[in-house]
Amino acid sequence: MFLKAAPILSAINITDTIEFYKCKLGFTAINFGNYAIFQFGQAEIHFSMIDSKRKFEKGSCYIFTDNIEDLYADLGAKELIYPKGQLITKPKGYKEFSILDNNGNSIHFGQKK
Repeated sequence: MFLKAAPILSAINITDTIEFYKCKLGFTAINFGNYAIFQFGQAEIHFSMIDSKRKFEKGSCYIFTDNIEDLYADLGAKELIYPKGQLITKPKGYKEFSILDNNGNSIHFGQKK
């Protein structure tokens, strides 16, 4: 039945969003002008450009990883962790942290421990 899901988040500027996800997070991108698709391994995020800041709504997505500590160290070195210093273990056994992208969207990373 269901094979995969890909969130569609809002972007204020597609070019800046591509730069952020490629340079800071290592995603590959396909640019369709006012729409872009980002991929890294099995993770996929879509972005749609919003033509007015008044219409812009921040979103979020959750990406499962198999090495949360290394990812946390890498993104921490790039000063992307939000809020700073937060690598937590949730009651259901997931270790996770979050970042904010260049649009203010929350990207959450987690690994089952």
